[in-house]
Amino acid sequence: MMKKLSINDITLFDLMAQDYDVWMTKNDDFGYNLEIDDENCEMRVRESELHPCAADSFAVFCRSFLACYDRASRKED
Repeated sequence: MMKKLSINDITLFDLMAQDYDVWMTKNDDFGYNLEIDDENCEMRVRESELHPCAADSFAVFCRSFLACYDRASRKED
């Protein structure tokens, strides 16, 4: 079994690989739960009770990345 990482251990470089899947659920007590699995379906990251503001901020970052990526991809065509 591989070492379980925290969100402090994983990098954007790591996440750009095609071998990770992300799962996010609402936590019944507070915030959100985050799990990241590798290509072997082994859980690599598990974080509980992520602050809603942190989750919102990261979602904004991801949406911005996708919008910029889509624009850049269209320019290449």
